[in-house]
Amino acid sequence: MKIFKPFLPIVLLLCLFLPRLDAQDFKKEMKAVRSTFSITPDRKIDGTDIEVGVNQWGIMSPIFYHKSEALAIGAGFRYELSKIDISDISLINENSLHSIDLPVFAAIDQSENLQWIFLFNPTLSGDYDHISGDAMKYMTMAGGRYEVSETFQWIFGVFYSTGFNDSTFLPGIGFSWEPTENSDFLFAGPFLRYRYSFTDSLDFVIDGKYSSNVWNTQNAGIERDLELSGYQLTASLQWNLTEKQAVYGGIGLEVGREIEIKNDQGGVLYKKDLKTAPLFELGYRFRF
Repeated sequence: MKIFKPFLPIVLLLCLFLPRLDAQDFKKEMKAVRSTFSITPDRKIDGTDIEVGVNQWGIMSPIFYHKSEALAIGAGFRYELSKIDISDISLINENSLHSIDLPVFAAIDQSENLQWIFLFNPTLSGDYDHISGDAMKYMTMAGGRYEVSETFQWIFGVFYSTGFNDSTFLPGIGFSWEPTENSDFLFAGPFLRYRYSFTDSLDFVIDGKYSSNVWNTQNAGIERDLELSGYQLTASLQWNLTEKQAVYGGIGLEVGREIEIKNDQGGVLYKKDLKTAPLFELGYRFRF
């Protein structure tokens, strides 16, 4: 499943910026602050009695955004706190882990149908008790969208991700489709999203996405990288309280889960599958 790691930040960006957004909608999304909270209850590592559970809280906010006739540029900030509960601390003695992302992007309209987008996203992930160069990684992307009609767009790009002794270069392709006026569907690599609006205030959303978190840790002078990964399938309801505010809640499953621990040379110390677990999510969005 390692091959899908670079896609997650890319497809999240594509979901936010590319489909269904004219100039006014784009500005609204870029002026929004989002906060999310998720719970994955304790589940055993396959073949052992060791249990692992994760609670995550995150916030994402724009730093700046500028739109001219054919060019849009912007930058954002994302922070995530992960509370890790591992029943056997001899495996890894960590419980509070942090991640900071600082994405910078540019979008260029070549024509009415074709838009190019470029992204650079550095990430600093670890326990923050000790920060080394291994805690830093980055991801870059160059891609675009081609509007075939008012209801269908192709999305394509190439992605490069580096860090934690792991570098990956991959092409990607997907599409955005609006089958009806009150529904839309997005597919991009391992990411999919279907939305159906019952009313202007209530949306039903199905999401599927690959999730991979990697943190650089140090305890008693020993440096290790902890990775938790899996594929998340969720169904949620979003209630648009006002034009500016919305809340959502969802429930789902995380499948194909894995835990991996590496030493500071990139050697694998521990690698096991995790039992499938339920997933609970809450979120809030505020537009300026």
